Amino acid sequence: MKMRPAWFLAASLTLALVAFAVSCAGDEEPTSVPQPTATTAPTIAVPTEAPTEAPPAAGGTLTFALKELGPFSGHPRLTAGQQMVNVGLSSGELMVIVNDKSEYVPQLLQEWDVSTDGTIWTLKLKDGVQFHKGWGEMTAEDIIWNMQEYAADDSLSPRKGMVARLWANDAGYAKALDNYTVEVNTGTPQYDMLFPISSVISPIFSKKQVDEMGEEAAMFDSAGTGPWEFVESSSGDFWKFKAVKDHWRQPPAFDELMMLEMPEESTRLANFQTGNADIFVVALDSVPAVKEVSGSHFIRITGGGTEHLGYYGNYYVGIGTDDQKPAYNPELPWVSASADVTSSEWEDARKVREAMSISIDRNLIVDELLSGEGEPLVLWGWEANMHRLPARLQSWDYDPDRARQLLEDAGYGDGFPVTVTPSIRGVAAEVEAAEAIATMWGDIGIDVTLNKVPYDVIGPKLATRAYQGLSVHGSARYFDPLAFTSVIFLSTGGWSAGFDHPTFDELLTKAIGTIDTDERFKILVKAAEFTYDNVLDAGLYTANAVWPLSARINASKDQWIENLNYSAANQLTGLEYARPAN
Repeated sequence: MKMRPAWFLAASLTLALVAFAVSCAGDEEPTSVPQPTATTAPTIAVPTEAPTEAPPAAGGTLTFALKELGPFSGHPRLTAGQQMVNVGLSSGELMVIVNDKSEYVPQLLQEWDVSTDGTIWTLKLKDGVQFHKGWGEMTAEDIIWNMQEYAADDSLSPRKGMVARLWANDAGYAKALDNYTVEVNTGTPQYDMLFPISSVISPIFSKKQVDEMGEEAAMFDSAGTGPWEFVESSSGDFWKFKAVKDHWRQPPAFDELMMLEMPEESTRLANFQTGNADIFVVALDSVPAVKEVSGSHFIRITGGGTEHLGYYGNYYVGIGTDDQKPAYNPELPWVSASADVTSSEWEDARKVREAMSISIDRNLIVDELLSGEGEPLVLWGWEANMHRLPARLQSWDYDPDRARQLLEDAGYGDGFPVTVTPSIRGVAAEVEAAEAIATMWGDIGIDVTLNKVPYDVIGPKLATRAYQGLSVHGSARYFDPLAFTSVIFLSTGGWSAGFDHPTFDELLTKAIGTIDTDERFKILVKAAEFTYDNVLDAGLYTANAVWPLSARINASKDQWIENLNYSAANQLTGLEYARPAN
């Protein structure tokens, strides 16, 4: 019999009970949404006009309980990523979304085209799309303004580096050909124009509103184009929206949407049990209790969320120059004093990172904390393309004895202290996994302090490379490794997974300009090998994304599921497709 660590024995009092055959109103099998398994970069689907279905009778208020909201804020430059996610789920709309076949399909765009050399993109907008609150029709000028604000130097968007490369490149331009046509010249071939504009953190806002009201007034009462119009909010409590009943694309059936901030799982569960919440972000160990609620059912996306381990402080671009990152610290055991991968300093730090990775029992975390609802993860961003990687990159060893020897060889036989911050992002077991890793590292002599803070506290430090510890961080499952890694692993990216290195900058920049899919993946495999061999990042697991729905919501959910945005597979998108059960 396999022996379980003490922390797992305690956790099993609840987690071992979770059979998690998620059911619809009892013992039926759930509506399970297959995760895209793209074997190539997403194709451009032939755009078609999205049908507008007449909603059934109004259904009152749809209530969604989340872990974090913060103050309502909608401005492409001034709103942080996690807040923008919630705006993108409610009052905002995107230019394109991704369907379950990993194809880009239109939302605010009508059609698009790219020149044969991959440098000039022509984006044709839907005409007649109206901003909320009477701020008029969306035009090409709004699109250009939004994207250049996302790309600004002081932007809080985690996509700012990518958007700047595409929309604010000194070698190119973005211009309006007419009110409904945007032409973007990226200067050099760039394959990934559609990725950032499909993300829930890139909704479109009214330029006219900001110009006339001023940035601060507009951002706290922002006018988007989505099916829900913002009404009011109370910071730390709720955001309230009203349905846009004549919405051009999909009028909601419910009259109102309430998004509630409830950091504690027990509070979210209690509100669902008493009928005060229709949807909530659920922890897996709450599923049995949810199944006991009469009429409850679920939406689930297989492998919708991912979790990784980031070794922060490994900022090797700009060492000794004005561009040196503020939190580069070679005194940390996992950070080298040299960027030279052949140096002894690099090898000692690499051994420490390897020891930390191979002392994590990923299979045990999946079995116990996820109740089998997930898989071990090797490299972050490669979840849908592991088949493209060499066999040796298909798994991490679990070998605590070798880990102890590596620490001894690196000069840390007595261990060292480290701070680990779990990012509160809504991925299953994100905090519990950090606690499990702390115990596993304790077994090899590493003294862990867990730093449990809201994401709006740690997020800006990660983005600005001002954090020096370890992070257990979750995100959506990505169908394109380059579209993801070019945001988090480029030294110019608007967010950081913990390291910057000249080798990675060179490989990713080359891949971004490679239009041919097979040739691009050859370069990406080299980048993956560099990451894996030097343990510059470590995947932990993928987890199914699960959302309980109350009996007030139509159990069929078919149209809703068909219109989810798989560019954000760990978020419950398409709330406008929720239908009352009556």
